[in-house]
Amino acid sequence: MSVKRFERLRKIREAQENEVAVVLASRLAELSRAEQQRDQLSEYQSQYFHSGLPSDARMLKQMAQMQQQLREALQQQALRVAAAESQVEQARSIWMEKHQATLSLAKLIERRRRTESVLDGRKQQREQDLWATRQAFQKHANADA
Repeated sequence: MSVKRFERLRKIREAQENEVAVVLASRLAELSRAEQQRDQLSEYQSQYFHSGLPSDARMLKQMAQMQQQLREALQQQALRVAAAESQVEQARSIWMEKHQATLSLAKLIERRRRTESVLDGRKQQREQDLWATRQAFQKHANADA
């Protein structure tokens, strides 16, 4: 396979890697939003918990219900964060796979270029040797004639 073909393949792989990088960035943004929402809920729960206790029994019951709802919301948000973390890890793994493939191909291209350069050098040397041999042979033939 020629270096040009490898280069085209590398460009395709780089495009695929970039697409996966965009997905990873999106997953990281989703994780950040989920963590931010969890932190906001936690902050709200902390503020609510540290507010004074009402003297009215009905208000106390409403406060207990609100605390329960906040705990449930925090649990649900913790699950969302865990799911977002899992998606980030999957996207990161896929990106690393694509990135490694691109790097491997780049190394292969570089090795191929070096090999072709060595082979071209040898071919050029061989052609120069043949030319010098022909020149010497012609000189010798002309001298004999």
